[in-house]
Amino acid sequence: MPYLTLVPAFVISGVGMSLFFAPVANVVLSSVRRDQEGIASGANNAIRELGGVFGIAVLGAVFSAHGSYASGPAFVSGLAPAVWVGGAAVAVAAGAALFLPGMRKAVAGRSADSAGSVGTGGSVGTGGSAQELDLVR
Repeated sequence: MPYLTLVPAFVISGVGMSLFFAPVANVVLSSVRRDQEGIASGANNAIRELGGVFGIAVLGAVFSAHGSYASGPAFVSGLAPAVWVGGAAVAVAAGAALFLPGMRKAVAGRSADSAGSVGTGGSVGTGGSAQELDLVR
């Protein structure tokens, strides 16, 4: 296959990854306090790497269960189910991502309610412990 035939797929992949990884890092880092950003970033990177490892393992297992490298048709026989499983995993992840904004609004609403109850007594002790306040932030 000529290289120029693959260029559009490479461009789409690059654009897709840049549209995915930067917003995910933003969501992760904006969900923690400033002093916890290093921990959150490390956890995000570790989970991303584990996802890649498990993705390759699962798709490799699907490929090897249905096909082989013996011939072109055997390769396609294994590749087609692996692509479908990968596409299904991406669809499930996209569906889960649709719930992130709703979950974030729910957490923000709870923190606003908690902030209101903290101020009513005039001291932090009446609204909750310091650990509870850290969880709300």
